[in-house]
Amino acid sequence: MAALLFSRLWKVSNSTLFQMMLVTVLLATVLGDCGPPPKLPFASPINPLYDTEFKTGTTLKYTCHPGYGKINSSRLICDAKGSWNYSIFCAKKRCRNPELINGIVEVKKDLLLGSTIEFSCSEGFFLIGSTTSRCQIQGKGVDWSDPLPECVIAKCEPPPDIRNGKHSGGDREFYPYASSVTYTCNPYFSLIGNASISCTVENKTIGVWSPHPPVCEKIVCHRPQIPKAIFVSGFGPLYTYKDSIVVNCEEGYSLRGSSLIYCEANNEWYPSVPSCVSMDACTDLPDISYASWERNDYNLSDHEIFEIGTELKYLCKPGYRAVLDEPLTVTCQENLTWTSSNECETLCLKPEIVNGRLSVDKDQYVEPENVTIKCDSGYGVIGSKSITCSETRTWYPEVPRCEWVESVTFGLLSVQVNMYHEACIRE
Repeated sequence: MAALLFSRLWKVSNSTLFQMMLVTVLLATVLGDCGPPPKLPFASPINPLYDTEFKTGTTLKYTCHPGYGKINSSRLICDAKGSWNYSIFCAKKRCRNPELINGIVEVKKDLLLGSTIEFSCSEGFFLIGSTTSRCQIQGKGVDWSDPLPECVIAKCEPPPDIRNGKHSGGDREFYPYASSVTYTCNPYFSLIGNASISCTVENKTIGVWSPHPPVCEKIVCHRPQIPKAIFVSGFGPLYTYKDSIVVNCEEGYSLRGSSLIYCEANNEWYPSVPSCVSMDACTDLPDISYASWERNDYNLSDHEIFEIGTELKYLCKPGYRAVLDEPLTVTCQENLTWTSSNECETLCLKPEIVNGRLSVDKDQYVEPENVTIKCDSGYGVIGSKSITCSETRTWYPEVPRCEWVESVTFGLLSVQVNMYHEACIRE
């Protein structure tokens, strides 16, 4: 009986032990083993790996790749879930701080391995060396791929000499960027342009003087003759470049133009010389179309002053005639205006019509006179029958022609045929 009970217990316990062993094996297969470790971009195992499966708790030691530095424990551990457990333990190394005297370093992202920087120079300096550099592996560390460049100050050759003058720059071989010199002229000569010029940079490499150097010239303006004027300042009689005069007018006269004028490089006064206009006089000349002034005793100009009662004569230009049969004169009135003028009108010559006649027959016609062309018997008008004298002294439309026509009868219908055009068609 005891033996039977022991046998039954053994069977039960044997089955339970087997089941426990089976579960342990299955769990070890499902959860415990790890596959090959991941390939890391920043590190690799210290020892070569030949196995493809690793037990739970397996630890692998790693070393950082060139260009990376260790920042944490460099181990991978196979955990109970069958995964490799690790944290980032290598970081990119940093290149040294780049310095560029008299220049600018542009960091695109950072100074770590693989980063790129660009160089440029301050105004007045030009770059010697590469414009870019890359942080790369060099030996056991990292450094820039290209030697750091240098910014060299631009230089100008000696400033140009000028005739009748000199500059203050001395006798140096080169002049650094931003240097300046000042020009002066010999006695009795005037300086035209900028007295000082500076060394500047062109195309970021070439030193040039700017602006252009001045010139020294003899500039002489004579004292202007202004009737009824009073000179307030500038008493001549000769004036040089940029000398000025201030004028005013005597009582009863007003100034027409600028009271302040300067002697300019063309030996003329600017603005133009003013005039003193009588308060009891006519000034502006009337504008008469197609006419010109008789200049007899007057040298007429827009600045002329004309006393009350002054009479001026004018003529109609060739091809024009006075509208009214009145004298061609204007007179300055007491109200300081000019009398109305007799206008000039356009003249057109008589059009020549062969084998025809005009509705109004005379030697000359005026704008906008209109005439009609009538052809002789047996002739027809080629063109417009009516033409007009235009302001350009021409007929519009163009003058027509009278050409022979032949009458052809078809029963009761009579048709005129232009023989000239018929001949052209046959040819």
